Amino acid sequence: MCKVLWDRLQGCGENDKCYFHEADVPQIAVLGSGGGLRAMVALMGTLSELGAQKLLDSIQYLCGVSGSTWCMSSLYNDEKWSLQVEQKEAEMVEKLTSKEITFQDIIDRINEATRDSNFSLTDIWAALYVYPVVRDKETKSVSDQTDKEMLNPYPIYAAIDRWRLENKDKHDKGIWFEITRHESGYPGCGAFIETSKFGSIFKEGEILEERDEMDLLYLKGLCGSALGSWKESKKFITSLIKGWIKSIPGFNRMLRGRATNESVSTVDPNMECMLLLLDLHEAFNDGMDCKPIVNALMALQEGNEEAQKQLQQVLENWDQQSEAEQVKTLSDLCQEMCLNYIDQPSLEEALTLNSISNVISLKVMTIIFCLLFEWTWGTKFNFLHKHPNPENVLPSDLVQDEKIYLIDAGLAINCGYPLVLRPERQVQLILSFDFSAGDPFLTVHQAAEYCQQNNIPFPDIPVVSEEEKACPSDCYIYSEEDMPTVMHFPLFNKANCGDAEEIKEMWNLYSTARRSYSKKEIQDLLEFSKSNVRRNGDQIIAEMQKAVEAVLKKQQE
Repeated sequence: MCKVLWDRLQGCGENDKCYFHEADVPQIAVLGSGGGLRAMVALMGTLSELGAQKLLDSIQYLCGVSGSTWCMSSLYNDEKWSLQVEQKEAEMVEKLTSKEITFQDIIDRINEATRDSNFSLTDIWAALYVYPVVRDKETKSVSDQTDKEMLNPYPIYAAIDRWRLENKDKHDKGIWFEITRHESGYPGCGAFIETSKFGSIFKEGEILEERDEMDLLYLKGLCGSALGSWKESKKFITSLIKGWIKSIPGFNRMLRGRATNESVSTVDPNMECMLLLLDLHEAFNDGMDCKPIVNALMALQEGNEEAQKQLQQVLENWDQQSEAEQVKTLSDLCQEMCLNYIDQPSLEEALTLNSISNVISLKVMTIIFCLLFEWTWGTKFNFLHKHPNPENVLPSDLVQDEKIYLIDAGLAINCGYPLVLRPERQVQLILSFDFSAGDPFLTVHQAAEYCQQNNIPFPDIPVVSEEEKACPSDCYIYSEEDMPTVMHFPLFNKANCGDAEEIKEMWNLYSTARRSYSKKEIQDLLEFSKSNVRRNGDQIIAEMQKAVEAVLKKQQE
């Protein structure tokens, strides 16, 4: 417990020693919401100011969603980061404004990731988007982030199970997945595995094959894989991946040839086939007619009877198929075209990147194309696969499948309330720093709904007017007896921006899709987040004090 707070409670002087029992210490959690690079920088500013106000050592838990995990996972590489938080802030600013990631760095990362049989769009997202944003490869893993002296808040990284999100109620406890340095798993189901073993192949509770734990860059990609709604993210991520593929010099030359109507004789048919497959994916995602592109593929494969037969079958069956069946058809077609109807040596020669020695192989391109059609994310071996379940303690779907698929927790609630509100954590005070775009009260309202459905104590959250949403205050306190208190801090507010118009300008400037900021923009954003803590420091201490008094009162009862 921080000395500032105990000075107030016990009257300790600057040089006095204050003794207290562990049982007297209230459990306090800081939540950092999602929000891409904006959340990464804003959480750094928040933690920096909590340190400056000598409040950081009062925090037991630090839970991040999406972009906030990008900040956390870098900080916790240093066991003593909370003692030198200003230095860590300076290091982040330097890294985000000076270090550059090269095209070759990205290719190397993707080629390295494809060696894993669980290679998914998460690997591509981590390499193409997260890596250039955070500018750090970070080959360490979560379990490497030790804290022997217990100097820092305990870190909790939030994710959700995609299958359960799409097939269960949105507030089902079993959706949530947490990753800490000690264990990873489903808190709502009470099912965990040691984090160092998460990634190994399991069956019936036994390890069949040990596999490496995911590294921190993959963790960033897994936890921060969405930029808004799943539909918005799908459109953005698909565009990003296709844009990157088309920027590869070989494809880029091909596209220029298309645009200038070069004769067919100058066009590499293998590259044309790959580009048509990209067109097919784009048309399918946009709800357009895919049959003209299949016809173009047939024309390209003139003289190849096997290819013609398969493509004709696609055309004949297309209108009778469900969307899921169409996805499977396109994925199979993509794989068949890449593996059997494209001349690999010819394509790889066409894709030679001049001074770049390590090119993307046809095998890797095939995998990427198929993943785009199947939209496969966060593939990990299921540690509960065929696990003994005699009394059906575990949901049956969790023990059936060999693999699970994890995605950004922001697609459920863009703040990790469900994880810090586990009963065994006994959190009494939550400091929620919300960096989310859109409704600044959405996360706290969603948390209230989640808690109500799952019978978890949580204070009532009143309805907020549209005017208040457009121009919120810098701090809201929600408190009821025998429930955790929530202090909610919207990032941009009337105190640090002024009116609604200025707040809107800040959201436009620091949009979630932005992948870099200037040094001044970073420093300004740090100050926005710091000011929210600085202005409300006395209120934070007062709520901490109430939490301590509540613990002491309960012990006396």
